Amino acid sequence: MGCDLWSTYEKFFFFLVIPLILAIIYLLPLDVKDAYFILHKTNFSILSMFLSNYTHSDFMHLAENLIAYLLVMCLIIKFETNKSNFYKTAGFLFLILPFIISITLLFIPLQNALGFSGIVVGLFGYFVYVTYRYIKDIWKLNAGISFIYLIFCINAFIGVRSWLVNDLTYLALILLILVSLILFYYNCFLIKDIIDLLKLKIQQGLSTCGLLTFILAVVVLFCSLPLLIQVTFENGNLTNALAHYIGYIFGVFFPVVFLETKIWK
Repeated sequence: MGCDLWSTYEKFFFFLVIPLILAIIYLLPLDVKDAYFILHKTNFSILSMFLSNYTHSDFMHLAENLIAYLLVMCLIIKFETNKSNFYKTAGFLFLILPFIISITLLFIPLQNALGFSGIVVGLFGYFVYVTYRYIKDIWKLNAGISFIYLIFCINAFIGVRSWLVNDLTYLALILLILVSLILFYYNCFLIKDIIDLLKLKIQQGLSTCGLLTFILAVVVLFCSLPLLIQVTFENGNLTNALAHYIGYIFGVFFPVVFLETKIWK
């Protein structure tokens, strides 16, 4: 299970080919990128709506997205229990989500948009589902969909805290607190079982690599989206913040709706 699911060719594609494609697009001449790879609100096309999600403004923009992408892909490959689920979700995130993000960005006061971060955060959202399936399939604990909702609400709560600007956001914060408390109570026995199992694994001699992987997974589950939202709002970059929210929501709920309910068999 986990890494054993994946062939060398699959790892080569996700860890080398995709980063290489992003790097090649970044190195294209500026006039080519401006014409086809950047979403301009005053002159957009179907092509730019798609390709803008694979284009970067500068090297740091590319590097940050690549690091985040490689990090979450390492975790997905480590904990994924069903490659079919991954490919269905990845197909949506890489091929359909770019258009959803681009359409949404057309309605905010910005002249152009670009960046891979929406898709990356979509993968972060999908990792919530991967974690749920791992707990259910490998650890054999009684995890339900409400566990996914709990993680989502905790992330949404921390995210909303970073931009409290009016009564509506304060109301959203209060509702998220109430929902999170209800979900926590509903999942308290599952959380206790998870903690007990982790204690047992540590007592049995969990390796340093295993412990670091677990810590990294916890950080990705509970800190990644809030940190990204906080950074983008501090920088005044509404485009990335909105793209992150959209990507995360679809990354979490696409597998819940289409895979757990068997709509897409």
